Amino acid sequence: MDYKIIRNSILFIATSLFLVSCSAKNDSIGLGSKAIKIGNKANPVVLELNKPILKWHSYSCTDNSYTISDKNIEYGNLFIESINLDSNCHWSGLPLSHFESSVKSQLKFDEMETVEKIEIDAYVFKTYKVNENKYFSIIYIYNASDKSKFILDYNGLLYTKLIQSFDKNYKNKFLSEPRYSGNYNDSLARKNIVHKYFYAELPFQK
Repeated sequence: MDYKIIRNSILFIATSLFLVSCSAKNDSIGLGSKAIKIGNKANPVVLELNKPILKWHSYSCTDNSYTISDKNIEYGNLFIESINLDSNCHWSGLPLSHFESSVKSQLKFDEMETVEKIEIDAYVFKTYKVNENKYFSIIYIYNASDKSKFILDYNGLLYTKLIQSFDKNYKNKFLSEPRYSGNYNDSLARKNIVHKYFYAELPFQK
């Protein structure tokens, strides 16, 4: 058989497998349609991503973990990190505390004062005051199988809508306050090798 035909066939197969793999990953997180459904299951919020910058993070202990930065038309700038730990791995502390520390470090805040904290189902909503009375919010979503999603919401609009999907009477008293505008683009998964946010449980040895 002609060498060029063999080479082209191999390239075609490899390219096809790569595209199928990428498509499967996108579908698994709802990015095939650039949308993520979150909030109250009976009254979900569909987050339409407008210009998502997606980065996959395949390191020790993480499976299908990723970060997304999105300049969202409806909610303003958002940053999302989703971490799915392998079954033999565990967080070394509270996941949200690790994320807060990473945000504080990269954005160089002297202090991050929590001014609001609301826990509903598997959601933790927190608003912080930083840098001369400016505000931003974090949404933490978790489940029992060590899957964690962190959403950094600078404007607080998605934060408000998600809480209202559980409690329609909720009013966000910090929306009218000056909001912090930053550019957090780090990753707990990427930095874990240095900071040990999570670890692999070693098999029992006699």
